[in-house]
Amino acid sequence: MNRCLSASLGLALAFALPTGGAYAAPEGNELSPLAETVDQVKSLGLGSLSGYYLAARHAGLNNDLSAAASYYTSALAQDPDNTELLDSSVLLNVASGNIAQAAELARRLLESDPSDQVGLITLAVAQLRDGENEAAGETIGKLGDLGGQLQELVSTLMQAWATTADGRAAQAVNMLDDLEGPSWFSAFTTLHAGLIADYAGLSQIGADRLRLAYERDPGAVRVVDAYARLLARSGDTDRALATLASFDERIGGNDHFTAPLRAAIQAGDPIEAQITDPRQGAAEALYGIGSAVGREGGDTFAASLLQLALYLAPDSYFPAMALGQVLEAMDQNEAAIRVYRAIPTEVPMRRNALVQEALNLNILERHEEAIEILSKLVENDPTDVGTAIALGNVYRSLERFSDAAAVYTTSIDAFDEVPQPYWTLFYYRGIANERTDKWTAAEADFRKALELEPEQPLILNYLGYSYIDRGENLDEALDMVQRAVAARPEDGYIVDSLGWAYYRLGRMDDAVRELERAVSLKPGDPVINDHLGDAYWQVGRKLEAMFQWSHARDSDPEPDELVKILKKLREGLPSGSATETAETAPEPALSAPTPPADPAPAPAPAPADAN
Repeated sequence: MNRCLSASLGLALAFALPTGGAYAAPEGNELSPLAETVDQVKSLGLGSLSGYYLAARHAGLNNDLSAAASYYTSALAQDPDNTELLDSSVLLNVASGNIAQAAELARRLLESDPSDQVGLITLAVAQLRDGENEAAGETIGKLGDLGGQLQELVSTLMQAWATTADGRAAQAVNMLDDLEGPSWFSAFTTLHAGLIADYAGLSQIGADRLRLAYERDPGAVRVVDAYARLLARSGDTDRALATLASFDERIGGNDHFTAPLRAAIQAGDPIEAQITDPRQGAAEALYGIGSAVGREGGDTFAASLLQLALYLAPDSYFPAMALGQVLEAMDQNEAAIRVYRAIPTEVPMRRNALVQEALNLNILERHEEAIEILSKLVENDPTDVGTAIALGNVYRSLERFSDAAAVYTTSIDAFDEVPQPYWTLFYYRGIANERTDKWTAAEADFRKALELEPEQPLILNYLGYSYIDRGENLDEALDMVQRAVAARPEDGYIVDSLGWAYYRLGRMDDAVRELERAVSLKPGDPVINDHLGDAYWQVGRKLEAMFQWSHARDSDPEPDELVKILKKLREGLPSGSATETAETAPEPALSAPTPPADPAPAPAPAPADAN
């Protein structure tokens, strides 16, 4: 069974800053709670092979990579000639980090299926790590022969680094230059040609290519780091420091990933090239592709590429952080926490790892543990806005709005003047103040957020709706919500706000039109369906109103909203209800359990996108 690589990579590509030290991977193949499944299946008398196979399938369906790898390997031991079990064992062992075992299985698999793509990549990585550079190039070259854009890119990048490891860097650069493909290829080929040239001492080529990579994306921390290092090593320390300063300004403040390099340059310390070993370069290529594939939803394959990157370069932590994010996307929060906790305390990325650990603890409803971690981080550095917002948002998820407002205030007060990218501090504090009936303070925060980000649809939506709900500044308010919809016409929550604004203003035909569109965009949202039911009732479409309220009732509304919905199903709406007070009105969709995309500056473990 051939594993196909995702071909949809016309997307944002990420690059990362490597750090020192060694990543201590969590112990592989720990049996998860699904281990009970094996015993339960065996107890049914199905036999050990069937038991392990069914347990492996169950673990795979639940995205438990470590358990699935263990069970498939156990099943393979019972039926060693089963190609399907061998294929699954390779993939799951790679994805769970058991690379040495996966490489041995890959050799067996490629004997029966020479075109297995994960097998080819795994074997090539093992060969490259062992210094078998020529063999690695030959193995990965077979991947490119299979066709497909992503296959060709992976093959060429790894061949280039294997060729570099074999002492032929100029040939490796030409190999990347000759690669034809879509425009997004250049995000990889330009950068890696520059990294190879810089590693090999081809100074002019390295300078030209890294400059091009930087001009293409000055917001990618990996590119910024490589270019600043090259400038510093060539004696142009002023431009190196300016490059780092420009990046810091772009993200709104000093970045703790660039801080060590900045300090070293200012101190006149020797500056190394970003890549000091070709295996590290190959790992960087696998990390960049794995991160991109992970954002496209290729979970198991993305995890495999990131594990292979860590196997080649155990001292690079961005692959570990990206792996944690992939596990989060697979709802494997405990596994993600183990990955984050394995990152040592002495590296700059440790702070990001702690933030992500806390967010996963919060998802697991271990709220106090999450708050304790984040509170210490904010106390240590209140100018780290991403972490402050993470803590504030944990408090908001628990409806502890006063605590949330206090956190945002701590971060705001840490600046003489809050940088423009951090408008979210005022936006989120405005929400927290509004929820605690501090409207004057909330309005001032929303206005300040709009001053920093004038056409931000989330602010326009929230402030505009709030004005309408309060009966204030109605012309301006409606204009705000309309501008928000114009900016995000496919956002069901914001469209719902416009429809509900029309409802509160008594413009029922307009309300029905917009609320019907909102329901088509978010058909399963209880708040939006409830709103449409109210609008239908007001225009006399009472049977349709009952249907929408019934749908809202069956869509898991909040308990207090369910009480209101059940009353409407029994009694309908009283006359004049469209202009009821804010205290008795249903909650607007901006308060829906699943809000629009979070605009917070990331406490992001991943670097800035390349596009």
